[in-house]
Amino acid sequence: MLGIDVGSTTVKIVVMNDRLEVIYREYQRHFSDVKLSTYNLLQSLLMQFEYSKYHITFTGSGAMAVSKSLNLPFIQEVISCKKAVEHFIPDTDVAIELRW
Repeated sequence: MLGIDVGSTTVKIVVMNDRLEVIYREYQRHFSDVKLSTYNLLQSLLMQFEYSKYHITFTGSGAMAVSKSLNLPFIQEVISCKKAVEHFIPDTDVAIELRW
């Protein structure tokens, strides 16, 4: 599984294997060139995992246009976070996202 978060300042990419273990992660500031930064991160990923198949989903404030241009799925980041909490920590009653 490959998740790409296109935020207001950075693009982040995470790959998980079939056991839901993170096997690759990378990020970079996009300096408002979201498409080029996403392309560069995907190229870097393909150099390490050349013959792999991926289930790809985009999220983040800048991801909708990129996902549409690539004809790939988009999920709103609050919904994505909700699904992750339900899957990984199902007994959770409240989740608060804090950034520092």
